[in-house]
Amino acid sequence: MTIINFKVDEDKKKKIEEIVELKGYKSVSEFIREAIDDKMNLQKVVDDFLDKNPSLDRDKIKIPDFIPDGKYLGIARNEIVVTGDTIQEVMKILYEKFPEAATAILRKGKKIESFETLFSLFNAKNTKCYHQTEIENNFYPILRIDVEIDGEYQPILGLVDTGATIMALDKNLFQGKELTVIRTSEILTANGITNMPIYNTKFKYENKTLGLDFTITEFSRLLTIQALIGKNYIDRFNLMFLGNNKLFCLQPL
Repeated sequence: MTIINFKVDEDKKKKIEEIVELKGYKSVSEFIREAIDDKMNLQKVVDDFLDKNPSLDRDKIKIPDFIPDGKYLGIARNEIVVTGDTIQEVMKILYEKFPEAATAILRKGKKIESFETLFSLFNAKNTKCYHQTEIENNFYPILRIDVEIDGEYQPILGLVDTGATIMALDKNLFQGKELTVIRTSEILTANGITNMPIYNTKFKYENKTLGLDFTITEFSRLLTIQALIGKNYIDRFNLMFLGNNKLFCLQPL
C-alpha cells in the first residue's frame, strides 16, 4: 500500500473531522479514501460515457450540397442523421433514436432564430450523464421523463430549469381531459405575478416515481419540449452540470 501525505489548513482539518464524526466514519483516512474513490469513479462514468458518445466536433460534420437551404439538420455522433422542416420534427427523432448521443440542430444556409428560456456531495453511484443539446451555439439540458395522464404514462421531453420552483407542463398534453385542481398559488412569471391552478400527478425517471405538483402553460413550438423540469423535481436528485463537456448528470437520492 502506498502512503500519500498532504497538508490542509486548520479550518479544513476541523471541517473534515466534523464530517467524519457526523457521518460515522471510523477514521479520517476512511473518509478521505471514500472521497477519492467517489471522485475517481465519477470521472470514470464521464470518461466511459464520452468514449461511447463523443462530443460534437463541427469539423467532422459535412453537409452535402443536395440538401436544400432552410432544412433543419439533426446531428448525432458527428453525422447528419435526420433532416426536417422544423426544429420540433428533428428534435423528436433525435431523442427517440439517439437519447445519449451528443446532438445538435443546424439549419443549412440560414440561421436559426434566437430565443431565450423562461426563466451536496455528488458521487458515481447510480449516476447517469447526458449531453446538452446544441442549437445555434446555445446548449440546453433536455431530459426525457414519463408523466402519468389519465392513468397511463407517456414520454415527454423536459427542459431542466433550475429557476423554476414547480413543474410546468404543456397544456396540449391535457386537451379534452379533466384535471382536478388541488390548490391555487401565486406564481412569478415573465409577465408578473399570476394566480394559477395547481395540479398533481406522477412522474417517472428510470426506476424512480415521484408524485409532484405542477401547473400548465402554453409552450413555444420552437422546441419540442413539453415540460419545464422545476426544482420540486430536481431537488429529488443530485444534479451536476459539467460546463466544459456540455454534459449534465443526475443521481437519484
